[in-house]
Amino acid sequence: MELEQYDLNGLTILWQASIRNRVLRTAIENELQVRILANKNFSREYLFIVCKVKNHAITVSFIPTSEAYNSYGQHITIDTLLDDTEMTEMINNYTSKPPINTAGQIKAKPLVTDGLTDEQIDRLINVGFHTSEILETIHL
Repeated sequence: MELEQYDLNGLTILWQASIRNRVLRTAIENELQVRILANKNFSREYLFIVCKVKNHAITVSFIPTSEAYNSYGQHITIDTLLDDTEMTEMINNYTSKPPINTAGQIKAKPLVTDGLTDEQIDRLINVGFHTSEILETIHL
């Protein structure tokens, strides 16, 4: 199977469906790790715009096998946490012409804590997750 032909969503579906085929599942997991390293679909500034500019909660789904997926589960609903320095950086990047988009770590406050342990909540607030681990987002 040529896994390179599938996008992240397709690989995720194949990964979920291959639970009984260890060889295929391992191959998919290896491909997902390669994709995580190259994933630039979401930026810190995108999350800033959704959460801080538009004042929306955001549900983040993680790529299977990513550190965030293993730490927090398939998805979490959050508000981003920014210190004063990060807030200034995000405002400057957002208002720059053209806007600047960066990858990196995002700390967040979980808005739905069902299923999260105190340790997971603490890790989310203090460590967060990397934008390259995001599969998709939903916000209203």
